[in-house]
Amino acid sequence: MSTLAYPSADFPGQPSVALEVPEGWEPAHAPGTTMAARLPREGAFAPNVVVTIEQCGPSFRIEDSLEQIASLATSRGGAVSEPYAADLGGAQFVGCDATWPDDDVETVLQANLFHLVTCGASGPSDAPAHLVQLTGAVGGADAVADYELIRQVLTTVRVTPWGAAVDAGADAGTDADA
Repeated sequence: MSTLAYPSADFPGQPSVALEVPEGWEPAHAPGTTMAARLPREGAFAPNVVVTIEQCGPSFRIEDSLEQIASLATSRGGAVSEPYAADLGGAQFVGCDATWPDDDVETVLQANLFHLVTCGASGPSDAPAHLVQLTGAVGGADAVADYELIRQVLTTVRVTPWGAAVDAGADAGTDADA
């Protein structure tokens, strides 16, 4: 009898994600998010960064996520930037900025970045991929200055595919025994 397990080479787990946040930022928790952080502000929009990881099938396209952001922004009377590419921590992200008017803070501005983590050549061809989405949001009178702040946080991201840290640890153990 065989034993199947998750996570394993047959059923890869989610990638891990790390971000560096400046002093004063605090962890934030919300349903549907993997992790989040915000700079608390009394009576004003709190700049924040949210990370989500979603499992998706082998036919998934990042363009689908960009279209969802565009649809959200236009449904709120806003717009999106042209897509752009970013190499962050060795991972290739595709992103777009979205803005829309808001009754409470005048304007919301989001930086949205997407990276698709696949199992690579060693994984099964039908293995699921994982979409890592980074969203930084700012709003209100400080939105322009705060955009640079969230951009700095987003550029610190490090995505490690499942198994990579385990493999590195196994290699390190092997080297120590040699």
